[in-house]
Amino acid sequence: MKKNRAIIVSLFIICIFASFFTGKSLSEKKYIKNREQQCKTQIVFAIDKIEDLKEEYNNDDMEAIISNVYAAYEYCDNGTLSSSLHDLWNALIFDGENIKGKEDDLIKALKDSNAQDIKDIAMDMRTKK
Repeated sequence: MKKNRAIIVSLFIICIFASFFTGKSLSEKKYIKNREQQCKTQIVFAIDKIEDLKEEYNNDDMEAIISNVYAAYEYCDNGTLSSSLHDLWNALIFDGENIKGKEDDLIKALKDSNAQDIKDIAMDMRTKK
């Protein structure tokens, strides 16, 4: 009788631990997926503002783009894309006026999440001609 009770208690404890770790794993996956979605959302917001900036340079639009790019950088867990977004953020802060003529290329790079193209555009904005 005591053996059966010990087995039942042991199984109960094992089930509790298994459910805890399963819940923790599912929670982490959901957290990562939410961060990825937030990054994509911020990139879409930045693209919308870049579209507005194509028509006429506006400091308010530029500040919104800078804010959106930084938010995307903060939520991005992809190392190379995150680095490229950080470089773009810096380029927009210090040399944002040099975006003129590069809007379409930047929009395409952001839509494609092409880290190398984003980095190249940021570098081009920072380079004096």
